[in-house]
Amino acid sequence: MSDFAQGEFWVVNSDHSLEMFIKGVKEMYEQDRYVTFKWRKGKTRTSAQNNALHVYCRLLSEKLNESSLDMKKTLKHDAEIPWTTDLVKQYLWKPIQKAVTGEKSSADVSAADYDEIHKHLSKLLSEKFNVYVPFPSK
Repeated sequence: MSDFAQGEFWVVNSDHSLEMFIKGVKEMYEQDRYVTFKWRKGKTRTSAQNNALHVYCRLLSEKLNESSLDMKKTLKHDAEIPWTTDLVKQYLWKPIQKAVTGEKSSADVSAADYDEIHKHLSKLLSEKFNVYVPFPSK
């Protein structure tokens, strides 16, 4: 059987990968007789960018906590809530991502959008709280 058994996506970026994709689709259809596909056009984030996003969110959460800028002070909540990687991603990164790209999921953002999102978030945090964390690179 083809590589389709290994995952739920296939990148088609050459004539060879297109041929392999078509072969895999035929095999799946012959086996199950019912298959649903979802696709995206264009290049999305790389695994390195995904990892960098999580490192950035962790570093930013640490910096905000070190600066005594808990969620209450930053987002005007009623309880003192220390930042975590997931909270930074949910309450800081994703709202700006949605405004800049229109995408809800960081998996759906193009590779080029990461710099733009970081630029907007950094500007906001720098101006409002004097906090800056560079986006991780290799």
